[in-house]
Amino acid sequence: MSSFEAQFVDGHFAVLVQRVTSVMAIADELKNKKMIHNEKYSEIGKEQTDQGKMRKLFEALNAGGDRVKNDFYYALRNHEPYLFRELAGGEAMDYIDGHQNNQLQLN
Repeated sequence: MSSFEAQFVDGHFAVLVQRVTSVMAIADELKNKKMIHNEKYSEIGKEQTDQGKMRKLFEALNAGGDRVKNDFYYALRNHEPYLFRELAGGEAMDYIDGHQNNQLQLN
């Protein structure tokens, strides 16, 4: 079963392709975490539009599976907070708050 984050990313594919504008900032973050390879990063950067960049980024997300989609989810939250909140609504914010509280309790 896919994680909540991966399901969110998969479920909002079309909207994300159309509306994410900070594609390279998100790609930079994923590249720095070694979630996407240099070759794919270059392909993303060569695309002329944000939509084209997002389609290439989704190729990397799908190839990387849930782990990469999870990191994309949190990068999206950081770089596109208004879009993220619009798509996520209260359910995702409750999940995030609960997840962060669980992390704090584990430490």
